Order: sequence, then C-alpha cells, then structure tokens
Amino acid sequence: MSQAAQSFASAQAATDLARVACALERHWLAHGAYPDALNALSPAFLRELPRDVISGRPLVYRHGEGERFVLYSVGWNETDDSGLIARTPKGNLDRAKGD
Repeated sequence: MSQAAQSFASAQAATDLARVACALERHWLAHGAYPDALNALSPAFLRELPRDVISGRPLVYRHGEGERFVLYSVGWNETDDSGLIARTPKGNLDRAKGD
C-alpha cells in the first residue's frame, strides 16, 4: 500500500476510534455504565458504527470494571494483538506489529 494510502487509512481509523470513544462516554453519562457491545451505541449515540478501515471488520471493544474500556483497530498486520501498541527500537510506532 502506498504511503499516502497508509496515512489516510491511519487518520480515518483514528477518527473512527475517537468517534466511538465519544459515543461510549455519552453512553456512560446517560446510563452509568459502558455497554456490553458496541451495537448498543446505535442509533442513540452514533447513527451507524464505523468498521475497521484496515480490516473491514468491526472495531474491537471490551469493557472492564467501572470506568474502563478497550477499543482498537487490529492494525496493519490484521491480527488481533489484544490492543498491544508495538514500537520500533527508536520508540516510534511499528505499523507492521501490534494493533
């Protein structure tokens, strides 16, 4: 994939994740808890749920105890690495590994 296409896909994924995270917070404020699944956000908090730009599958979401949740795209390796953020030896994001 070209560098421009990768940059666009990364920006779109970040935007979609931010939109869903905001909808999750709105759900929390309205109900005092995060939903069990993302589909509970539509249509009240999001008109429709975005799909993972990179894999085409749904975004990955888990909620924990209280005020915690995990939300991510599977990333360029198209493997669910449980939300792991991989870094290069220099500390930059490693797009070939992690989510």
